[in-house]
Amino acid sequence: MYKLADYKFPYASYVAEGFGYQISQLTTLIAAATGGRFTIAVDDTFDLADVKEFGGGNCLEALNYVIDTYGAEVEPDNFTLHLRKKIGDANSALQYRVGKNIVSASFTDDGGSLCTRLFAEMKDSRTWIGQPASTLTTDEQARLLAADPNAIVDGKLTVNYLVSQYAGTWASASVPYYDDLLTEQDVTDPLKLLAAARLRLAEREVPALEVSVSAADLYKLDSTEPRPGLGDTVTCVDPDMELTHITARVTELTEYPYARDKHAQVTVANVLRRDYAQIIADLESTRRAVDNVFSGGRIRAEAFEAYAAAAVKDIANSKTELIYPAEGGILAQDKTNPLHQVRLTAAGLGVSTDGWNTVRSAITATGVVAETVVGQFGNFVSTLIGSGNNVVQINTTGIAAGHATFSSAPFRVYMNGDVVARSITLTGTIEDSDITYGTITGSTIQTDSTTRKIVLDGSGFRSFDSTGTRRISIETEDDFGVQEMRYYGPDGSYGGGISGQNGGMFSIAADSLLSLGGTTVVLGGDIDHPTNTIAVRDGVSTFDFSNVNVINLPALDAVVSDIAAIWTALAGKASVNHSHSVTIPPGSAGGTFTVS
Repeated sequence: MYKLADYKFPYASYVAEGFGYQISQLTTLIAAATGGRFTIAVDDTFDLADVKEFGGGNCLEALNYVIDTYGAEVEPDNFTLHLRKKIGDANSALQYRVGKNIVSASFTDDGGSLCTRLFAEMKDSRTWIGQPASTLTTDEQARLLAADPNAIVDGKLTVNYLVSQYAGTWASASVPYYDDLLTEQDVTDPLKLLAAARLRLAEREVPALEVSVSAADLYKLDSTEPRPGLGDTVTCVDPDMELTHITARVTELTEYPYARDKHAQVTVANVLRRDYAQIIADLESTRRAVDNVFSGGRIRAEAFEAYAAAAVKDIANSKTELIYPAEGGILAQDKTNPLHQVRLTAAGLGVSTDGWNTVRSAITATGVVAETVVGQFGNFVSTLIGSGNNVVQINTTGIAAGHATFSSAPFRVYMNGDVVARSITLTGTIEDSDITYGTITGSTIQTDSTTRKIVLDGSGFRSFDSTGTRRISIETEDDFGVQEMRYYGPDGSYGGGISGQNGGMFSIAADSLLSLGGTTVVLGGDIDHPTNTIAVRDGVSTFDFSNVNVINLPALDAVVSDIAAIWTALAGKASVNHSHSVTIPPGSAGGTFTVS
């Protein structure tokens, strides 16, 4: 019988450190170390992984390292070891049921490792706070918001934990969550930290369950009955043990396929416990470390001499810097300037530049004191100054002041540059901005600082042409109750205006010529403002109609009609130059006379 633990891993194949290794690179080294006795088949695709101190023991230790690093599972087939992401049949129809195929069984459970809310942090105590909420699934986001409505603000994560889907199942009034912390010092990517947290929470969100079963191998008698396999997901049913359709995986399996009088010994669990071989591999690594110091029950002097030499060297290097004062604590003194000191005591940590006569900076339980802070503050999630609603806060949303809730603060500056302020006084220039609504009170608003522009200020509204000449103005003066819009010519002289005043008077005036043009020009006829009279005032000397026809003027039409009738009547009368003779019979005045 050959065992992997019997094969030492050759020093020539040892990997001190490597980046981006494929799993097959390491399994090839293990197989070669056994002289080809063992074959390792990689049946799935695994991500690349970084390797450090691989192959420092025997081949079993090396295989365990590969399993832990790549998250693989092993399915042995004599001397061929199959590595897969997950072995066994996840949809196995096999059931271990009392009264059917369980000869005897024992049951153990452990809730000590139960976790329903897992906090996570990586190297340098960094977390995924501030990352987009979209990195979580919809269910994970919903569970976070159910636990804390402020866990996601403006699409960003503000907490560094995940909540189990079974949190409500195990919660009680006194213990709403079972908390735990995952620390991954080798991880610097928030997404990798999230993946590790999901895996750990999935392992710990239900109590550890293990059932040892002596089961009747019904498949030996009936070929239609399912046969157990290592890694299979099976169902356990035992009402007396409160196991009702509990699913678990086969973690250990001892079979007697050719002996019908012997039953299979099966261990099913909902967590993959470390098996005997893994424990032996780790114990072997520990044993070698101890054997390096002890030999035959005696302490090896040369091993301790090496340790002592290193300790003496470390102490010598620090002797001129570290001092242990009689009053307690540790004093670190600068080699080049003894007045520069750092002291650590139970009260806190202090920094001095005058031999500890005064303290320049200190960290105590009450806070941090420093004259100056040089450099950039770290990647903080939020900073809050003040208390209650009298606060100023800086967080991943922006800057706010005046309220503890960011969205309710009267002053807010968002990351995209938007500013919300209840009142503001500006000095200077507003450039390239859109003002949607509100009231602007100021001295001057103008469209340009040069010639062609429109100006709005306390004097009114004015427009200027390219020469800087005022052409249109709306004045704010109210002389004699009159408001006027004035128009000016290219030389700046007054050309005319439109004015209105109290009493409903409205006038349009021009210095020289007032022209109303259009296809049709209508005077009066407005329903809301009916025209009763169109009057011509004193000073109008002439109406010139020489270039137009006058129509639809009843009074003028009547005059024309009357003149035509007179001419008709005169047509039957004698001409002005007509003359004739009249004869009067003889008498006192008789005779012939000429009349005209």
